[in-house]
Amino acid sequence: MRFNTDMRIQRPTLRSVLLLLPFAFCYACFVVLGDWQGSVDYSNAQNLGRLVLWAAGSFAVLLAAGFLLENGGALTGCLPSGAQALYRRVFPERKRRQGHWWVCLLFFMLCLLCYLPYFLMYYPTWFNNDAVWQMEQALGMAARSNHHPYFHTLIIKVFLTAGYGLFHNYTAAVALYTFCQMAVTAAVFGFYLYLLYRRGTRLFWLLSAVCFYALLPVNGMFSICMGKDAWFTAAFLLFIWALNHCVNKAEVSSGGEGQNKAAGTSGSRRWLWFFMTGVSVCLLRSNGIFVFLGTAFLLIVSEILAGKRSGGGLRKENGIRVAGKLVEKNGIRVAGKLAEENRAGLGGKQGMYASTAAVLICYLLWQGPVLHALQVEPPDTIESLTMPVQHLLCAYARGGNLKPEEVAMLEAVVPLEKIDDYYNPYLFDMTKNYIRQHGDQQVIAENMGEYARLWLEVGLRNPMLYVEAQIRQTAGYYALHIPHDQILYSEYFMVDNPFGIENERKVFSYDAGIAMGGFLQWFQTLYNKVWSLGMNTWLLLFALACALYRKRRAISFAPCVMLLGSLLLATPVYNEFRYAYGVFVALPFLFSVAFGKGYER
Repeated sequence: MRFNTDMRIQRPTLRSVLLLLPFAFCYACFVVLGDWQGSVDYSNAQNLGRLVLWAAGSFAVLLAAGFLLENGGALTGCLPSGAQALYRRVFPERKRRQGHWWVCLLFFMLCLLCYLPYFLMYYPTWFNNDAVWQMEQALGMAARSNHHPYFHTLIIKVFLTAGYGLFHNYTAAVALYTFCQMAVTAAVFGFYLYLLYRRGTRLFWLLSAVCFYALLPVNGMFSICMGKDAWFTAAFLLFIWALNHCVNKAEVSSGGEGQNKAAGTSGSRRWLWFFMTGVSVCLLRSNGIFVFLGTAFLLIVSEILAGKRSGGGLRKENGIRVAGKLVEKNGIRVAGKLAEENRAGLGGKQGMYASTAAVLICYLLWQGPVLHALQVEPPDTIESLTMPVQHLLCAYARGGNLKPEEVAMLEAVVPLEKIDDYYNPYLFDMTKNYIRQHGDQQVIAENMGEYARLWLEVGLRNPMLYVEAQIRQTAGYYALHIPHDQILYSEYFMVDNPFGIENERKVFSYDAGIAMGGFLQWFQTLYNKVWSLGMNTWLLLFALACALYRKRRAISFAPCVMLLGSLLLATPVYNEFRYAYGVFVALPFLFSVAFGKGYER
């Protein structure tokens, strides 16, 4: 870092202050609503006071963090020369590093080697009931369903077909699938480490990121779990990278124009990556389409606003006066320079609109004609009705104001006299499974409008009970502390299956009594003591607030925000780690965007 004692300290602007207010309010709501049980013991005035105090404290912390990040160079320049010299030795100047393919390969190999022991201990895979059902579909033993994305089922089918053809054994075929999934996970994490390396991340933080991706047991376990989570997370991270790559044109480095050209790629290639990763996100998770649509909407809006801000009159960019297509730099007017930059980056919006439209067309074709031609059944009605059903059942169970005809409508779907047998305010899986077995969800499918009106009218009379149901069903994703321990990996390591597949541990001795092993149990216990899904959300919003304060292009955060938003609208479990796993593993890269040195133009 170069110090300049003449550098002025930048005072917070009105824009910066206003940007931080919503974040402060969110943190206050997270604390008060996340502790819903405790909040009941306080009066309305006391809870309002708690909100105000937490909002004020959160705002002060955010403002201080943004101020220090924005004025770090100026504040350090005020130190005595000896302290500045010590600072230079401890924190040397951060510069972009030259990227080499072999660096990325080394990160990939490191991650793969760290995950390999899990693969050998739980060979051929970490098998759960969802994977058994998908495997049955892939082998033609069960009806095809899009309950779990059929695109992922086809991936399983490809590897099973190839593996069985090679080894004539389903255990070996599943092992082939697991190893390839593990390699994909290691490749994506290795690529993210390579990005941090190229951005000039200091050695301490780079080593921390290496430990985060390569050594955390949760990453190793998810890499071998035969489910859609590893594939979706890989696509999700690549989508974040493609989005960041598109909005930041050619990264400016200190190595000169040659490095700038090497760092950038053509605009068409960037939008091709955006298209491919966007399609993958949509097809590998049922809520992937909401992640993509929300991100694309924010991307288009942000670019329209950016275009309006730079559209009229003269503006300065790094000492360059730009007017239309003329650029004045060092007294030389260069015509067409701006147009060239626009073609290389986001200036020509054709790529953005075309790639977004292409993703939506591919998704609609897949969901309609393709799945119909493959005779794949859509998910049942109750699968997507988590929140409305939980709202209504909470209103009934908690003695809310329901009319007799409204109770009758609920009774037509599920027996209310046995509500204690299936209703759980934190877990919708029990309710939907009971409705499938003992209820009649077809009534809802045939009278969707009437049941939508039922949900709205009951909610207008019982708003606080709806709020209570919403909080209990979602609190794990924003509360720092939750009443139940979180299961990181899975409840199952090898379930009974019709394929005759059993664990064949290749290292250490196998003992069914220690399913996950002492080390994995220890890490899960440690995680529940020092971390939570709510912590992910708190850190994500903190980084986003700092990025906006520093006037960074924060669109890279959009996929994570949209993923969390989709969970708040439809999560079946209030604290399921795998649903928000993508947010967890994206944090190191997003931190570099928010807190690191900006190289983007």
